[in-house]
Amino acid sequence: MATLLNFVRRSGWQFQHIDKAKLKEPFQLSAIMFLSYFIGSVIDYFVNLKELISYLYPNTYFLLLDILTVLFICRYVSTSSEQGNICKTYLLVGLLCNSLLFLAIQIEVFLVFEGLKSYQPWWLWYVFAVGVNAFDAMMVLVLILHKDFLKLYYLINKILIR
Repeated sequence: MATLLNFVRRSGWQFQHIDKAKLKEPFQLSAIMFLSYFIGSVIDYFVNLKELISYLYPNTYFLLLDILTVLFICRYVSTSSEQGNICKTYLLVGLLCNSLLFLAIQIEVFLVFEGLKSYQPWWLWYVFAVGVNAFDAMMVLVLILHKDFLKLYYLINKILIR
């Protein structure tokens, strides 16, 4: 959704008064996120189709894909505009938080599988369910709005400049 909107902003006649260079970086980042989530959906489809899912590590590929996406963005995506920097910061924070949540759930599943913890619902499951969706929504919103609506970019810059 964000990739399509950014594509239309970059190429649409109704956005001729907007500087196209400012829109290039958010479009690239949204395309990277689209590819990452598309690859994750394809992997999830084939894993469930062939019933290859492991009870011990059910969603490890999402964790690995988030980490690979963070590494790709850090290594190969350079941003110079403020909109690009804001989008990059929010995507890195969102992907890292999603990775931490996936890792926590993987540790939980491992402990339950090994019998070191009883199988009971607890607060981490609810934090995971709400957290992953909230961070995904945050990443989509920043790719659409190109604004620092949670002031994460401002706080990170303030912390790093000190």
